[in-house]
Amino acid sequence: MRLHKQALCLASILAFGPALATAQDTNPLNWESVPELDDQITMKIGHSVNMEWSSHTATLKRFAELVAIYTHNEIKPEIFPGAQLGGEREMVQQARQGALHVTLPATNNIAALAPSLNVFILPYLATSTEQVNYLQDEITPFLVPRVIEEAGVRIVGWENSGWRAFFYKSDKPIEKPADLEALKMRVPPNPIMIATYEAWGGNPTPIAWAELYNALQQGVVEGGDNPVTDVIGMKFNEVINRMTTFHYTILTHPIVVSERWFQRLSEEHQNAILRAGKEATDYIRWWQPLDEANWWDKAREAGVEITAIENEDEWLEKARAIWPDYYEVIGDDGEEVANKALEILDSFSGKP
Repeated sequence: MRLHKQALCLASILAFGPALATAQDTNPLNWESVPELDDQITMKIGHSVNMEWSSHTATLKRFAELVAIYTHNEIKPEIFPGAQLGGEREMVQQARQGALHVTLPATNNIAALAPSLNVFILPYLATSTEQVNYLQDEITPFLVPRVIEEAGVRIVGWENSGWRAFFYKSDKPIEKPADLEALKMRVPPNPIMIATYEAWGGNPTPIAWAELYNALQQGVVEGGDNPVTDVIGMKFNEVINRMTTFHYTILTHPIVVSERWFQRLSEEHQNAILRAGKEATDYIRWWQPLDEANWWDKAREAGVEITAIENEDEWLEKARAIWPDYYEVIGDDGEEVANKALEILDSFSGKP
């Protein structure tokens, strides 16, 4: 009973939002210290990166903690980081089967199994973080049943890792598309992302994330694009010397739950999962920009030269020109889905 009251108290505190919640000391019901109860349900969570420095970590720890709180410890989370359970696509397949309950794949990776999510990969779909957040909130209810049908998982929230920036080894900065011609750049194995580089006149080379440091070190590629957190967190600054910032796409990760597992839960537990997903999304949108600023400081301290592209018109024009050729990658109604996203963004008008 005492623990039950404690859980309700913490739930009430956290309901007021991240700013108040972060003022608390160590939560006695965090994901690692949830006590064992009779008939407790295990929630198995897998993701692909290191536990110590990523926004994946912050998102999934908060999600797991909130699920424990809102179910009064009736669901006990277990987190398996660092691709212990396989690659991102492999973990989505496990979630489809119900063997894994929650995972956090990059949108460009889960899109191979849930094509509808390729709408988020269209280059220059949105050009500000606020637009991306608004689009996610407004279009996700439309996408949820499609993604359940396509991949067998349910989107319950989002993590944004930040805008992808070029990182590379070169004597001169990337400032215009023509500057890519002399560089071999790593891209994820996503057809829209590959086509975007080709539209800019670049030399895209699909390479697995786990192999990228060695590929940079050996000169197989000279660079790629990722948020600064990943670039410096993975110590790529040891093998590159420059970064260039622009706004062609944010690296996003949906929090996805196995639909097979979700449907076996009680309605009360389902509601707790959905609430935790929304609040974890709100939390990481507050936390990630603060964390990212620290990583840019670390990049500068490491001697990385940073260039900002001030006028992105040429980049945007060339990138958006590929859209009609890749609507079918989103689905048979890909153009309609893209137009729906644009209509939502047209209604944004700077809303907070």
